[in-house]
Amino acid sequence: MRFPDLPDFLSESYNSSRPAARQLTRGLSAVVLSALTLLLLTVSAQFYTGQSQTLPVVPFFDIASSSTSEEPPSDASSAPAPEDLSAHPSTKLAPYFSPSAPASAVPTPSVLRKFHDLLDQYVLRQTEDDNFTIRVIDRRSNEVLEVFELAELRTAHRNGKNLDWGTVDEHRYEAMERLVDKYEQQGVPLDDIIVRWGRSNQVKEAHERGRPYQAYERRLAESLGLSLLATEIGTVETFNQDHLVSSAGARSRYQMLPWIMRRSGVNEYTLPAADGSRVRVREEHHPLLVLEPAFVLLRGYVNAVGHEIPGLSAYHTGPGNIFKLYRRYYESSVPLTYSSTVADAYAWAVTEGFDTVSENSSFGGHSRGYVPAAYGALVAREDRSINPSPPLQAARLQLKPGATATLRELLTPLDSVRQSFDWGPQGDAGSIYERFRALNPHIDLPSSPDGAIPDGGNVRLVSAIDGKAVRFFLPLDAPATLRAAGVNAIDSTATFRFDASTYAGPAPSQRTRWDRQYEALVDDIEHFGFTEENRDRLLQLHDRFESLAEQRPTRLKIEGQPPDSLPTQTPIPDTLPSAVQR
Repeated sequence: MRFPDLPDFLSESYNSSRPAARQLTRGLSAVVLSALTLLLLTVSAQFYTGQSQTLPVVPFFDIASSSTSEEPPSDASSAPAPEDLSAHPSTKLAPYFSPSAPASAVPTPSVLRKFHDLLDQYVLRQTEDDNFTIRVIDRRSNEVLEVFELAELRTAHRNGKNLDWGTVDEHRYEAMERLVDKYEQQGVPLDDIIVRWGRSNQVKEAHERGRPYQAYERRLAESLGLSLLATEIGTVETFNQDHLVSSAGARSRYQMLPWIMRRSGVNEYTLPAADGSRVRVREEHHPLLVLEPAFVLLRGYVNAVGHEIPGLSAYHTGPGNIFKLYRRYYESSVPLTYSSTVADAYAWAVTEGFDTVSENSSFGGHSRGYVPAAYGALVAREDRSINPSPPLQAARLQLKPGATATLRELLTPLDSVRQSFDWGPQGDAGSIYERFRALNPHIDLPSSPDGAIPDGGNVRLVSAIDGKAVRFFLPLDAPATLRAAGVNAIDSTATFRFDASTYAGPAPSQRTRWDRQYEALVDDIEHFGFTEENRDRLLQLHDRFESLAEQRPTRLKIEGQPPDSLPTQTPIPDTLPSAVQR
């Protein structure tokens, strides 16, 4: 491990109040920000929706776990539980998410114990305490002072009354104020009163909303070298609600800003309908169109800040707050050793160092609880085995350039044949038009009381509008049926299949020494390797990855072709032409 500028100062007796430490932190801030820009540039410029199948030979991330990820067994009864997978945080992110890990596993044992205590609070919040519960805790001793319950509202809910969770929270807010006043009057300092609102009802609802997509989230997380914590981003951001918009303008269940989505190919446009109206299309409303951009963005943050735990936090609070957090860690009296990592800094920041970090910063209570809440949500579904087959399987389609077709022209052949199609969990949604609506929530089609395709819903599809790809979904077997019926408008080269093989990680033979060098670079960043030397390493690897991408043509997973007709996956050579060597 190399610490920037001051390798000799980092010992158990290092005093961060020295002038040299202040010089180090100033240098750290400048180097870190440039490193962030370059690391994210590497991610966003090279990875786009669908690349997990179209460019499997050019991995840009730490994918060590992908070669050992578990394939779901064919027998659903023997399917593993989440905690049995190597991507579970108790294994992949040990010792931080391993309650039984010895405190001596980290440089500061007291921080690890307090971090585990914080996780326990959020496990209760997400798994046991329902939305009618308030838990009051004394931060000094971690003692539970009271578990308050809105019993009447809970009974009404259990008896079938439809309650809005926002209204329930208004009642909890009033009760919380009384509880805080009560314990402050009893002598508990206000700053030491912790209040946790249970969320288990909403977590269960979120998991049910996300059930059709959980298999894809898990496989994509594994292929990107992330833990299963990534699969709970949608839960902690929006409880997997696709239509929510934050006060900052973030959208989709994964809450990305519009400019990030546009750069990732997630667009908004309108389609003309037969009655002369325009139908709005908002791709952020379809989980399968925003899943990959969100997870790739997360992987970029992980690379930039050096570890998945602060990387997850950066997804919520922004990387700037994480780098400020590192700076506070450097300036604190915490002993730094050569085994210290940025994950240690994060664990300190949300426990012993929280008051220091949150002062004059937007890293507040929500930021502190973001990662623990994701872990609690993951624990909430650990009693369920992993579904070996995604409940929703579909083909993402696009028309050929210059081609055009109305929705009625596409759906009529599918409705005319004696063949049943798998439209997913909502496949029993009445007419074929309503099934199409359910499979394509990003297209704001009007409902049809009689099941027929209304003129206002009979949109005219094209390949692209103003350079934005017009994408829609049909069952996996639908494109072949359309071709057999003489409908040849589908562009098979743009087809992307969501099935049991989607997001499988690259084989070990497809990894180059450049991938291994990038992996080593991220490992150096984890150990506070924010140096100009590492910045130069990143620039060199960026150029080499671009050259590799140019050498290898894009491998598309083409619908309708047998696997043996697709281009062969061959290992990429470890050498490049001298013109691109740096």
